[in-house]
Amino acid sequence: MNYIHGLFRPIILRDSRYNQHLTSASIIIEVGATGNTMDECLNSMKYLAKIFDEVMK
Repeated sequence: MNYIHGLFRPIILRDSRYNQHLTSASIIIEVGATGNTMDECLNSMKYLAKIFDEVMK
């Protein structure tokens, strides 16, 4: 699996719904899991925030 070392871990896709079907513009973003450290989570959110900032301009 290709991913950026230190930023992403493999992603497991599931066929579950977590209320995102209630509106047409819902998104769920999970940051971290049992295998991640807090530093890894904070590091990834820094980049995600930059992306959202660019998209929302």
